[in-house]
Amino acid sequence: MDTAKRVVLILADISGYTRFMLANATAAVHAQMVITKLLEEIIREVEIPLEVKEVEGDAVFLYALRSDDDAEWDETRRLIGRKLLGFFDAFARGILAGSEFALCSCPSCQNVDQLKLKIVVHSGEAVFHKVGEFADVSGVDVILAHRLLKNSIPSDEYILMTEAAYRDIEVETSLDVSRGEEHYEGFGSIRTYTHLKEGASEPRPEAVERLYEDRTLAFATGLRMLAKGYFGQLEVLLGPQNSSTYSNLGDVRVAPLSRAWMLARIVLLAPVLVPFGAAVQAYRAFTRSTLAARRHRT
Repeated sequence: MDTAKRVVLILADISGYTRFMLANATAAVHAQMVITKLLEEIIREVEIPLEVKEVEGDAVFLYALRSDDDAEWDETRRLIGRKLLGFFDAFARGILAGSEFALCSCPSCQNVDQLKLKIVVHSGEAVFHKVGEFADVSGVDVILAHRLLKNSIPSDEYILMTEAAYRDIEVETSLDVSRGEEHYEGFGSIRTYTHLKEGASEPRPEAVERLYEDRTLAFATGLRMLAKGYFGQLEVLLGPQNSSTYSNLGDVRVAPLSRAWMLARIVLLAPVLVPFGAAVQAYRAFTRSTLAARRHRT
């Protein structure tokens, strides 16, 4: 049965990776892997009452139901406010790890730090219903939330809240928020509140030092990134070619011959490249942790 409910809708959208997808087959596969990793970092920040509705390409669509209990709703409002900033922190961690432990020279791997995060928040009403076996969320406010991704903000890093969302959620009073207005056909003028997050995803020197404080942990992280980066290509290349669900994010358009060649190369070169990559990660962890310790002492 269709049910209309009051909700806060959130779209966390990654921008800047499309040009990598067009470079070559390797860059396309690796770009999809990078986006998957960053989306996973964002999703790990989600906690009840926030729920993931779906992954839409390079964006995560979330929502939180508005409770009739005032005390419960107050806690939800505060949680959403914290999580909006937490998503940027999680994204920055993913960018840092991707930048520091990348061993590949393709455009996607070498330009991870060019990816940016923007978040759109709208509060309104959504209809929860089923299409066959699949649950869906729809309605005018859902459409508006997605329209807001196309706006006049001259930045790729920001939190954009509609007036309704700004009123419903509780953000830190210290946030620098500017009023604005967007115009959409069928919706007219939409009042907005925007907090710019310029440079939020750029790896900071202190964050890099923290990453290498524990040499063993840095090496383990490097190995994990190596394993996921190398063998993750298989999952992408062997994944379904017509799916956009989160579990089948490996939907990359690669010519069959190129796909077969890449698969063969990954398997045949694994005995050489994987040990070599592990040695490089060990050397990197040792040298950079030593430098970090020296800087810390001085």
